[in-house]
Amino acid sequence: MKFILLDHISSFSVLIPLFLGLSQWKRLSIGLKFVAIMLICSALADGLSYYFVSNNLNSWPIVNIYFMVQFALLYLVFSYNSSNKYIRVFFLGFILFCLINYFVIQSPFKFNSTSSYLGALFMLLLALFYLYRLFRELPVERVQDLPMLWIAFAILIYFGGTLFLFLFNNYLITNEPGTHSVIWILHNMLNVAKNVFLSIALWKHYKQRTSPG
Repeated sequence: MKFILLDHISSFSVLIPLFLGLSQWKRLSIGLKFVAIMLICSALADGLSYYFVSNNLNSWPIVNIYFMVQFALLYLVFSYNSSNKYIRVFFLGFILFCLINYFVIQSPFKFNSTSSYLGALFMLLLALFYLYRLFRELPVERVQDLPMLWIAFAILIYFGGTLFLFLFNNYLITNEPGTHSVIWILHNMLNVAKNVFLSIALWKHYKQRTSPG
């Protein structure tokens, strides 16, 4: 019962940043619009996955596609703020690998762990590169008011945690079946933390737009 409750909390936690994003859609920067689109995709993926599981259908095709979409949108968030041709080439190669892995290697009906932990590593590098530039240049006095700072923190927490979960996921499922539920409990907790930080980012944007002067 506790596992189901946490799963629902994780799924519904996306609604807070989603509301904050959609309610100020016209005023969002391009980067934050990509974040809002990712939140819409997250809500749809959760809904479809719940429907599939409820009908005893394999939900991994939905989950694996969502991970690819999430990586692509977050890449666009960071590439909008800083374009780097080497990172762009690496990203295109990564997406190509994800598609090959999805259709040929691990298949749609199995958790694409290789794509997931490579994507997590890629996202961590993007976030760290952004934070390095931010604290080196300090473009504003109060960096804590920058929405992108909180998006970077969301990525560090979520993908930093899931990197280790995804690395050992398939091994543990095969050798320690009882640990599968624990892995996804931890994943759901990280997902809630990610949505909290995304909510802060979108709230910071709202405060910037509505503050006088």
